[in-house]
Amino acid sequence: MPKAEELMGTSSPESSLEEEARKKRKKEMPSKSEKRLKMEAKSSKVTEEPMGQSTEEEGMFQVGKMRYVRVSCFKGKVLVDIREFYTDKEGSLKPGRKGIALSAEQWNQLKEIIPEIDAAVKNL
Repeated sequence: MPKAEELMGTSSPESSLEEEARKKRKKEMPSKSEKRLKMEAKSSKVTEEPMGQSTEEEGMFQVGKMRYVRVSCFKGKVLVDIREFYTDKEGSLKPGRKGIALSAEQWNQLKEIIPEIDAAVKNL
């Protein structure tokens, strides 16, 4: 069904301004392929880092082939997340189900008992 403006054959100045603004916003939005390229570039940067090095953009530290430690804030709480990652169909790096997120208190407790854990590993 035609719009009222189309039936009358004229459009108000407001509607043409709105239409121009809508077109401008659409041009500014990146396409899906552009987004995918950016994500792939980020994931390739993450995997190129040597073990133990951090990536500034992601705040991630690699501790294995596809294992990372990252520090984040969730609902106002600092978390240290140790997790396996996987590559999705588009090639971007995504967090997997296998992992643990430690609170700041748990992280500090773990740091304190590291010497004891090292000793236990040496005894095996």
